[in-house]
Amino acid sequence: MMNPHSARKSGAFQRISAARVSMFVILALVCAALSLAGAPRSALAQGLDAELESALSIHRAGEYKKAVEAYTVYLKKNPRSAEAYNWRGMAYDELNELDKAIADYAKAIDVNPNYADAFNNRGEAYRKKKLYPQALNDYRKALQIDQNYVEAIFNIGLVFEAEKKAPEAVKQFDEYLKKSPTAADKQQVLDKIKALRATAPPPRQAPTGPPGVAPPGAPPAPPKAGVTPPGAPPAPPKAGVAPTAPPRPGAPPRPGPPPGFKPPTPPQPGGIPGLPADLPIPTEAIALIAGLGLIALAIPLVAYIFFAVMLFLMANKTNTPLPWLAFIPIANMFLMVQIAGKPIWWLALLLACFLAPVFGLLGTVDPTGGIIVTVLTALAALVSLVASLFVWIGIAAARGKGIVWGILAWLPCTSPVGVGYLGLSK
Repeated sequence: MMNPHSARKSGAFQRISAARVSMFVILALVCAALSLAGAPRSALAQGLDAELESALSIHRAGEYKKAVEAYTVYLKKNPRSAEAYNWRGMAYDELNELDKAIADYAKAIDVNPNYADAFNNRGEAYRKKKLYPQALNDYRKALQIDQNYVEAIFNIGLVFEAEKKAPEAVKQFDEYLKKSPTAADKQQVLDKIKALRATAPPPRQAPTGPPGVAPPGAPPAPPKAGVTPPGAPPAPPKAGVAPTAPPRPGAPPRPGPPPGFKPPTPPQPGGIPGLPADLPIPTEAIALIAGLGLIALAIPLVAYIFFAVMLFLMANKTNTPLPWLAFIPIANMFLMVQIAGKPIWWLALLLACFLAPVFGLLGTVDPTGGIIVTVLTALAALVSLVASLFVWIGIAAARGKGIVWGILAWLPCTSPVGVGYLGLSK
């Protein structure tokens, strides 16, 4: 669908003096230069984002070799993309090329030193290579960056489990479940904790026999300082100090949470690589997003209907044939050329802006690394922009209005005022 702004990318002079033509050509070139400072680059950036999204879709489909190739092509054009390095590292990881994966994670961290996902993923590669100290170091760095990074806590538990440190692993998994009580793998983690506790060595037992009595045959030990000898009456408790009960023999030590750690959530199938899949989204946020989405759909529709009605009125008031073409996309650009009194080939000038996506597809075969594609995209935008200015000034002239109204209809910020005046005025 074409909006009023793109529809104004057409134009020509008629009924205007040569001096005025020169003045507005200069104005059009200045405006075109300003637009080239932002529009072509933003369009190209959107193309690159689409290219990264395409590589990510290949990754999600499990075609890891093709995903590596797609990420590599993208990184040639965007060597500072930490996400692309991180995701290519994950693809290498799936292919069991762990050294390449570690190298890519390191590049992602160089680009973004606060990239917790890259630290966690590099820790995973180290863990698979059984380089446990390096893995623990990376997991803990991820937690320093994001204290709620539960996945890193879970992975630390896996390292302790691999090192046969059952009590430490149990603490990590307990902490994981505490901070992620609705995790999809909750039952599996509980089973893992149960198995680890069953294999943990029993705690050391206290010597049997009554307290204070040495085993048979052992020489009597001298009384320790502050300890009442057997048979002596107990000393009264000190003022302000509550008596403490002796520990139960054989009682296991009470586990304590590891300092600074939080429970992780393992990635769910179909999620974006490197991102937790169970992030809670408040209901209010969902409603707000839905409302904004409806507004985003309604605004272009209202703008298009307004533009079509105004163009229909302009065609009727200038006795231009087929005024109903105003409501048909692309065809309404032909109607604009007719109202402005321009030759039919001017329609090609207005449609030049639609060549930008075609140029974007040639980016992968551009031998200059995107320079030719950028220049062609900029030229297409410039041609369409200047032509649209001339067409709107021609439409204003056909309506018997001054040049100013054509310029106001052409400029995006004043377009509703200019288009409305040219359509509604007598």
